[in-house]
Amino acid sequence: MKKFNSKLEQLRSKLVKLKIPAKIIFLVVGILSTIWFLVRVIPKPSRAGYPCMQAAAPLMSGFVLWILSLTGSVLMFKKSFDRFKKARYTAALGFVLIGFILILIFSYNNVNKLYAGSSFAKTELSDSPNTPMGQSYGIFPGRVVWAYNPSATNEKCANTLSDAYYQPQNNNQDTINLMADNAVKTLSNKTTVKDAWNAIIKDFNLRKTGKASGYTAGQTIFIKVNNGQAGWAIDIRTLAESRTRVPISGTTPSAVLAFIRQLVDSCGIPQNRIYVGEPMTHVYKHTYDVIHARYPNVVVLDKDNHTDLGRTTSAGWTDNVIFYSDKGQVMPDGISDKMMKEMYDADYMINFAALKAHARAGISLGAKNHLGSHGEHGKKYGFGTFYLHNGLVATRDNDDLSNTAATQYHVYRVCVDMMAHKKLGLNTVLFIVDGLWGGTEAIEKAVKWNSTPFNNSWPNSIFVAQDQVAIESVCLDFLRAEALVNPAFKNRPLFPAVDDYLHQAADKSNWPKGIIYDPDADGVVIASLGVHEHWNNSTDKQYTQNLSSSRDGIDLVSFPANLVIHNGKSLIDKKIKPSGIQDKK
Repeated sequence: MKKFNSKLEQLRSKLVKLKIPAKIIFLVVGILSTIWFLVRVIPKPSRAGYPCMQAAAPLMSGFVLWILSLTGSVLMFKKSFDRFKKARYTAALGFVLIGFILILIFSYNNVNKLYAGSSFAKTELSDSPNTPMGQSYGIFPGRVVWAYNPSATNEKCANTLSDAYYQPQNNNQDTINLMADNAVKTLSNKTTVKDAWNAIIKDFNLRKTGKASGYTAGQTIFIKVNNGQAGWAIDIRTLAESRTRVPISGTTPSAVLAFIRQLVDSCGIPQNRIYVGEPMTHVYKHTYDVIHARYPNVVVLDKDNHTDLGRTTSAGWTDNVIFYSDKGQVMPDGISDKMMKEMYDADYMINFAALKAHARAGISLGAKNHLGSHGEHGKKYGFGTFYLHNGLVATRDNDDLSNTAATQYHVYRVCVDMMAHKKLGLNTVLFIVDGLWGGTEAIEKAVKWNSTPFNNSWPNSIFVAQDQVAIESVCLDFLRAEALVNPAFKNRPLFPAVDDYLHQAADKSNWPKGIIYDPDADGVVIASLGVHEHWNNSTDKQYTQNLSSSRDGIDLVSFPANLVIHNGKSLIDKKIKPSGIQDKK
């Protein structure tokens, strides 16, 4: 079945490359999908629930609706003509009315819309697999490390408020610590956490200041977590959850603790030089409790005065320092924004995103995480960053792609401004995506993943990189693979032009006409922010550097090493052997 889906997708891709009209592609693939669906499901109806059948069902149903509305309207007009000849005028007019209704259905559900709405169409990307664009960054340029351990989380976690994913009993802290350690060591090819961080910081400073200096006394590190819902959606109720409150997806406290532990215990950085914050809103209590219990002097910042809850009140806000490059054309209410002073003044930032989809952007990773890196402007709207939504894919409402202008490539993307800002994306020493639990949306709970190697379990993953475009590209591919086999994702990672912001971040030749990204308003045209490409397929998960000795493109490295093969060999064969020992220094 998977083989048929793959063959069908290959056929569709070939037709697209031959510039065959969408209508013809829709008819060909629709007919084949319908035949295959009926052949498989009629003998065994339970097969309709298989992921591969669900992937073809939207295209089949759209095709069938199109056929029924077209043939039905013809039949109704034929019947009306027959009734007129028999002087049965009331019946004749009734058939005419039904025929016109079917024509309206046919017109509304035209082939292009049905094709664009099918899961096959949504898998179409403007760039082919393994066609890298942009400039790679890092000690090993373009390297993204994927640490995976199915023992990291509690398989039996119910993920309810009384048994939530973020609670310590559902996270194996020792295992997560080890995953974090192996991730930074593999990223830098060092055998100790201390040496790994020293190498990462030196490489970052070389790019930032021109001098390969390490951490020096007094410098501060701002850890931007993904708690953006803490100020408004903490008690959200949804029909999908039978009107019960749910533990909303966000950064896992145990994952944050694992990296703070590295900075303090291994690198000797004073606790009070480490800030944890979510400028737009607050830091969840469950995150604060886990951090404070182990490292009570780490500063957990809050925009409001919540010292009674142990938080440190921020020193306030800068003047407007984020200037959106569309200059009000796309986002009329999003001209500029202030930043939390501690974030603006930090010597280093760690972007700690969560691996999840999003009903507006399609995905929510490190770049989208920075839509919470402000505070004052949002007060005009009560909360949130709704005034920035016109810079995303779904601009009118959640999962609403009716604004087709926003679903094209080469249009303004607010995430590029966030990635290019000298105090946000360009001040980030390490990009982390917490994939221990994953999520389907900003205000929905985490769900188990069906794709390989997760196989109906929590994703149990941590991704790290120095290249912000590369890590977003890899995590996008993981999310897209999952969306194809998991209906809970509602096709969000498959939104059209979901990777447009990555194309633009990688190469300015992909910028929209009339847009020059300059979020610092300093007149300096930004260079490539990183390297983008898509993997060869979701089974092998190989990027350009995995397939050849080329230094171009992404280098996805897994721990354990045999999850991703490099040029026919595992990393162990390449003599990159990060230690599995938990380092104290």
